[in-house]
Amino acid sequence: MKIVSIVTGLALCFVVALIAVQRDAGAQVGQEAAVTTPAPVQQSVFVPEPEALAKKCSFNSDCPYGKCKGGQCGACSFNSDCKGWGVCKGGQCGACSFSSECKGFGSCSGGKCTKSPY
Repeated sequence: MKIVSIVTGLALCFVVALIAVQRDAGAQVGQEAAVTTPAPVQQSVFVPEPEALAKKCSFNSDCPYGKCKGGQCGACSFNSDCKGWGVCKGGQCGACSFSSECKGFGSCSGGKCTKSPY
């Protein structure tokens, strides 16, 4: 009978300790989340049309023009990423200096192509 009481007591202590550790870990995660500050947002040169904002992606292959970044198409590192939708400027496709850079995406106005592929 003594052994059963000892085993039961140990099991109870183990369960209480496990619950205390989980609560402590949950509190630390909440504190870390509150302390974390978001990175500054970089503004792009090209402001996409509202329908471009609706184009969601998970992979670069989801985007016919530009690369996928943050779930949105149109990001770029090089002019070749834009595949004819203007040139890459500030990490975003659609910038231009001449209408010939826009190809089938309208003319160049105000440093950006007037039409969006999205």
